[in-house]
Amino acid sequence: MAAATVPSLKIAVLHYQPRGEEVDPVVTHVTDALKELGHTTVTIGVHDIVFDLLKAIEDAKPDLVFNVCETFADDYRLEVNIAALMELARVNFTGSGTAGLLLAQDKILTKQLLEYHEVNTPNFLTFDGEAFEAFGRLTFPLIVKPARTDASLGIGKHSVVKDWDELTRRVRDIRKTFNDEALAEEFIDGREVYVGVIGTPTRPEILPIVELNWGDWDASVPRVSDREVKFGAMTDTSPYLVMAENIGPDLQARIERSALLAFRALKIRDYARVDFRISNKTGEPFVLEVNPNPYLEKESELAMGAEERGISYTQLIGRIVESAAIRHQLKVRPEKPTTGETPGVEAKDRSRAETSGS
Repeated sequence: MAAATVPSLKIAVLHYQPRGEEVDPVVTHVTDALKELGHTTVTIGVHDIVFDLLKAIEDAKPDLVFNVCETFADDYRLEVNIAALMELARVNFTGSGTAGLLLAQDKILTKQLLEYHEVNTPNFLTFDGEAFEAFGRLTFPLIVKPARTDASLGIGKHSVVKDWDELTRRVRDIRKTFNDEALAEEFIDGREVYVGVIGTPTRPEILPIVELNWGDWDASVPRVSDREVKFGAMTDTSPYLVMAENIGPDLQARIERSALLAFRALKIRDYARVDFRISNKTGEPFVLEVNPNPYLEKESELAMGAEERGISYTQLIGRIVESAAIRHQLKVRPEKPTTGETPGVEAKDRSRAETSGS
């Protein structure tokens, strides 16, 4: 079947823009790619005023909003509300809607849904401030994290606990700092890999697997992908991303199946990144997190996986727009068929007209 193409659209790139800070490079990367694809673009930066967000979209009158906004008013939990506002205003936008963002943001609910779909996740405990509930038999060490934060907030080397006293202290810290429930999971020591998924829920594509190489990590320190690992300055000894190697076909199939099930179970749209740990003890892959709005700059995990598949960064952005355009019925049309393909309906009708008129 021929690929679909999207006509030239006016696309607004919606992003978070704290006052006094530089624009994130991802905004330029996405905007440049959209222009290369032939679209007209405008950027909309939002901080903490809802009226400004809605007015900017109304003034721009875009055919589609490319949503890379991961937070609002310095609160990552409000990422969901951005999508909800656009849905209420009947704005067409890329990426997951309220349902997908909400399900993926709540790590406890994510794990419960994945377990229902028989996707491996680490056994865990939940704490609501008064009581705890166990899901599976756990053994220390555990890693403790807030239930509803993003971008590794509240996660670091101190998050790995070795006994109940450390666990209790960490849960209290999370309640105090984030006013959130705490989630404690078995700490899976092993390879950390990332899998991109792009496309519609009915026809998603699983991208090649990307791995975090830990570089010269101190073996005595738990390997935790915290904010320093993800966003810190790169040095010669820093962890870095590589394409995963030495993953056999059976393991790859299990990882890809889990990524696909997660994408569908959490009602994610257009693109996502699914994070795994592969246990050193058992070789089993465990889903750690599902990110429905992953970072999309040119050197991100998603872009690396796409490039390995032969999809350029511009084509990746185009695929996301295409998936959203199909959903919003933005006059997506099939490409002209190549030699050997069955002509489209339009071509057949034209042929009949020419015959009848001769």
